Amino acid sequence: MRKWLIAPLAVLAALALGFCLRQWVVGTVRVAGTSMQRTLYGGDIALVTRFDYRHSAPERGDVVECRFPGRSDTYIKRVIGLPGDEISFFGGALTLNGQPVRESYVSSATEDYAVTLGEDEYLVLGDNRADSYDSRMADMGPIGAEAFLGRVRWVLWPLSRIGFVK
Repeated sequence: MRKWLIAPLAVLAALALGFCLRQWVVGTVRVAGTSMQRTLYGGDIALVTRFDYRHSAPERGDVVECRFPGRSDTYIKRVIGLPGDEISFFGGALTLNGQPVRESYVSSATEDYAVTLGEDEYLVLGDNRADSYDSRMADMGPIGAEAFLGRVRWVLWPLSRIGFVK
């Protein structure tokens, strides 16, 4: 092989590897808006692992990057309900399958709402319920497993907030 080809091929290989890692292993996302406040804030940059939901289902409480059907934007939300769950909010309190659930991460009250999820439906909501466009909206609704792009794991920026996402 000619020596002058080695450097360009190495650069192409590095770019291809970087693209593959970003697409299928890890990526970053910049948080827009206030829907996830107190957990994430507008302008935060977070690390997302892209492999979490290829072979396993999301768990209740996971903070996820997802896409709603018919929309090109991605959203950062928290998984509240799993397939088959009966979920209701009354007076701002969550009841899951008839049992009250404490949500320490919620920063504002949730309006009254009730839903029974289907076989492949997940309810995803923002932590700032008063200012979140999420599964409660008629034009959004619950999402299927294929809508999950990854799990939000770390705040990378700003440095003052670096750490695990809970």
